[in-house]
Amino acid sequence: MELKLTQLTEHTWLLPHHPDEAAVQSSIGVIVSRNESLLVDAGNSPRLARQLKTELARCQLPPVSRIIYTHHHWDHVYGACAFEVPVTAHAVCKAILEEESRKPWGIDYLNEEMKRDPKLTASYTARAKAIEDWASFSILIPEDVFEKESLIDLDGVTLELEHVGGEHAEDSIVVKVPEDGVMFIGDCYYPPPLHLRQPDSAPSLDMLRSLLDDAYQLYVEGHDKPFTQTELLGFLQANT
Repeated sequence: MELKLTQLTEHTWLLPHHPDEAAVQSSIGVIVSRNESLLVDAGNSPRLARQLKTELARCQLPPVSRIIYTHHHWDHVYGACAFEVPVTAHAVCKAILEEESRKPWGIDYLNEEMKRDPKLTASYTARAKAIEDWASFSILIPEDVFEKESLIDLDGVTLELEHVGGEHAEDSIVVKVPEDGVMFIGDCYYPPPLHLRQPDSAPSLDMLRSLLDDAYQLYVEGHDKPFTQTELLGFLQANT
């Protein structure tokens, strides 16, 4: 399935998530200034990253100068190795990905791990389908890390990064573009990954409430369409 870049606001674009949950293909945000593009997450594979490069060229957007990981999960970071650019993330994200990078990733390892823990089957089967060539694959480790908050000046466009954590991933951050009223929230309010979920696991409405801010009119998540502020308020009211 081919996914197309769509423009959200003056400086923000989105390559949407794959509608098939089994594909485990998250959305990729693109923040654009006059001379640079920055990715919010890098997708689940070099193949998707190549598709994104084609879309960036089609839309005549500037070259990618940096990637921000919203968190360490594979479907948000595995495409980064297709870009030779620095990565920014939370300090915990770096530590986790350093450990992940030392594992012998490949079909044999995936099969061994699924036998050891069948709860990993959905994730590892999706990884096997996403990565075409494990020999040329690598996990790109963040070079620029922070603990609580960070600012990035993207050629005049200010980005605010904030650590929010949560049950889905302890290293989750949100990326705010105040000038455009857009907040990229990744998967921060989701329940834990499938292999870690309990019968009572559920999305964190408290997390969503904590993110509500009158300065932001669009909330872009990883595996669903973006919320407008009105839609997010309605969602929270309907689930109270």
